[in-house]
Amino acid sequence: MPLFGSLKIGVHKTFGPFLLLCLLNISQCWGQAPSTGDLIKVHEASQPEINSLTNPEEGMLIYNEDTKQLNFFEGSNWVAPSNTSKTLVLNRASNGNNNLIVNSTNQYYDLPVNASHEINNTGGIFQTIGNGRIRVVEAGAYFMSAAFSVRDMPSGDTKYIIGVFINGTLRGYLTRGFASLPSSDWWGTSGTIIYPLSANDEVRFRYVVNNNGNPLDAVFINIGITQL
Repeated sequence: MPLFGSLKIGVHKTFGPFLLLCLLNISQCWGQAPSTGDLIKVHEASQPEINSLTNPEEGMLIYNEDTKQLNFFEGSNWVAPSNTSKTLVLNRASNGNNNLIVNSTNQYYDLPVNASHEINNTGGIFQTIGNGRIRVVEAGAYFMSAAFSVRDMPSGDTKYIIGVFINGTLRGYLTRGFASLPSSDWWGTSGTIIYPLSANDEVRFRYVVNNNGNPLDAVFINIGITQL
């Protein structure tokens, strides 16, 4: 009995410091900043290169050089996991004599907002490529809105339209109608649409105002697009 008792005490005395030493080593390992040699390198490619990959398997990872995000294949599409919303907002405000809303009868013009008017662009999937022109680099269903207002809409019945074009083809009206005013006044319109888009589709927001070629002074111009 004394022999077994001594052995038990010896094991306890030896195991205790050993366990403490292991825990300290683990704590030090996780507490230190990693070096580049500790990191895993994921293959990188541009969006067109990713789209051209053949027979990808669900769960594969790749770094998208265009969106600066990690993408994974979820079975049918390459998607970027993110807790942030994927939203683009363009906004331009002015009360001056700007003649921004140019027009001629039944002629479409691009809404005059561009990358310099971005006030929000999250998710890494939107590229503003010109006035009213946006490219999306990820397939999905999108909620789109647009609006503009002027301070000198003429009296009478004035036709107006905001249309959304996908890859150059008109796909829907966000709003259209006639502004009927007894005298020249401040006026505005807005509208929304939900539409499915493919990767690298170009969305173009365009307007019509029939004012006999006389430009109008814009107060607000806004475009918003969100992936649902």
